[in-house]
Amino acid sequence: MSKKIAFICSVESYKLSDAHIFKDLCLVPILLGDYLGYEVSIVTTEMNDALLQQSFPNVKFEHVPFGFDYVANMNAYLVKHAKEIDIVFAIGPYPSYLPILQTYKHYHPDGKIYMKLDVNRFWLNRLKTYPYFLELLKLCDLLTSECVSIQKAIQEFSQLEIKHLPNGFYEHFYTEPVPFQEKENRILMVGRLDSPEKQTILAVRAFLAAQIPDWELRLVGPMSATFQQELLMLLDSHPLAKQVTIIGPIYDRVKLEEEYRKAKIFCLTSLVECYAHVFVEAAKNGCYIVTTDVDGADDITQQQRFGTIHPTHDWESIGRTFQQVTKQEALLANTCVELQAFARKELNWQQLVKKVAVYLDE
Repeated sequence: MSKKIAFICSVESYKLSDAHIFKDLCLVPILLGDYLGYEVSIVTTEMNDALLQQSFPNVKFEHVPFGFDYVANMNAYLVKHAKEIDIVFAIGPYPSYLPILQTYKHYHPDGKIYMKLDVNRFWLNRLKTYPYFLELLKLCDLLTSECVSIQKAIQEFSQLEIKHLPNGFYEHFYTEPVPFQEKENRILMVGRLDSPEKQTILAVRAFLAAQIPDWELRLVGPMSATFQQELLMLLDSHPLAKQVTIIGPIYDRVKLEEEYRKAKIFCLTSLVECYAHVFVEAAKNGCYIVTTDVDGADDITQQQRFGTIHPTHDWESIGRTFQQVTKQEALLANTCVELQAFARKELNWQQLVKKVAVYLDE
């Protein structure tokens, strides 16, 4: 009988979007299963099974109804199927996982649980006050944290071994390293631009204040009509308004990759993140990173060797960095070569899951 990995979704992740299929929560169990030659199942209530089959035809979606009590329904599934699952993958230490993973261990004591923690500093401060948190961590056979600082903080709190495993990138199609000569004078932002925690307006203010001729700020991602109107009002009559380009969402991965490849600088101005996936995409494409002090910023910039980190509300210092860095062509060129070489060697999910397999002793 072949071995099996199952991504068991918590109440908080029972509804998986199309985008989730290509993010860590699905990619890690899928690629780990592929590397080990194990069957892979995603056990949850809702996801685009057609897209899953199109992208990963060997992966199975197993439906568990949400109903009146999702945890009870998931436990009923595990009573029947726990012994068939060699490795359970879980993401985020959510309270609903405690009864679910207890059921799995009760019916399959020798089965292994791998939890990718996906915790930021603010959530961790709250988690430390919840009695269930430590109990949940102790149930798991492998715990990994994306950021070194969070890894150390949880290790100190729990006295458990936490492995460091950064977020990675997944190549949907092969790409050659980016020659710096192909890059243009572009600063790129990518994400859900109207989310308050992304602070997109702050980045635009910083760019306008920097007054850097021959440079363009490109905003890629969805936004509401209300937010777009707010943005247009900020730009209205500003002499540098034409240097800010609102691209909108890009669903074509080839076109999105091209945005990263053309940009010399990547900007992230969030209030909170846990090692943002856009960091890795930017690094893989050799973009100098200008960011706020979010979790993962130290790691991806290698303690500001490949970028600069700013207080979360300080748009003036971000503006000054734009002024200074855009004049340093040698710095941008060196970053293009060195950061993408680091990312392509160390941050490819295909390589990262091999480490997970070693940690699991599989």
